Amino acid sequence: MSERPLLAVLRLCRVGTWFSPAADVVASCAMAGIGEPLLVARAAAASVCVYGAGMVLNDVADRRVDAVQRPERPLPSGALSVRFAATLGVLLLAAAIALSPVRVHHGLLAVLVLAYDFGSKRFPLGGVLLMGLLRAGNLATGVAISGTALATEARQPVLIAVCCYGLYIVAVTVLGIFEDSRTVSPRAVAAVQAAPPLLALAGVYAVQAAPWPAPALLAVPALWFLWRNSHTREWSQGRIRQSMMYLLLGTMLYTASLALAAGQPWSALGIVAAIPVARRIARSIALT
Repeated sequence: MSERPLLAVLRLCRVGTWFSPAADVVASCAMAGIGEPLLVARAAAASVCVYGAGMVLNDVADRRVDAVQRPERPLPSGALSVRFAATLGVLLLAAAIALSPVRVHHGLLAVLVLAYDFGSKRFPLGGVLLMGLLRAGNLATGVAISGTALATEARQPVLIAVCCYGLYIVAVTVLGIFEDSRTVSPRAVAAVQAAPPLLALAGVYAVQAAPWPAPALLAVPALWFLWRNSHTREWSQGRIRQSMMYLLLGTMLYTASLALAAGQPWSALGIVAAIPVARRIARSIALT
């Protein structure tokens, strides 16, 4: 039986991952002191569209590789056409620019998406750095909206959190490369996985400037993940994929903690409330 078209589209878009870029923007605006709901919603929607376009166009660019490595995906399986996917990706990028309150900023993010999807496949290191820069730039959306209105002393901890996030994503992207490799060292896998929780704690502490409450609360899942990581001796493709799922969902714990550290508990609670929804979606629609 062929796959239902709507489910195929949702799988193509990796819809379960869309909560994360929205959470980036909510946390970014919380750190920048932006309290206009409509402005935050427009920026979040624009970032979601850019991210969704990246997922769709990445499958367009990788369709031949996926035909061998991931034949179950919508394009190699024939559930959706390449023309449809390419059109959807372009429409999502256009929607992002139309919705954005900072069009130059989201335009730059769109350029990074296209560079990653179509220009970095032969240069894995370049692709890793582009992905880190893309997600770091998304977390910097609040800074872009605030412009010069954000004081220097308030800007510095935000930029530290942004840099930590970029490195977090770099580690997750490297882990994705490991997922497709059959010769990677288990120690290398464990070492790369240890970086994101430590970077998240560093970023949250920079914003909070104190160990309580956000860093201490984030330390609980971070230490659990590090404990799990240290007790795993064999890293199969399935185990690596599971760790990637945890780390991708962990980006929302990071951004929720940043919002809490910035004195916005309701924003933090909203992000946390979205995590089980994303987790439930991930059970039927893969995040990677």
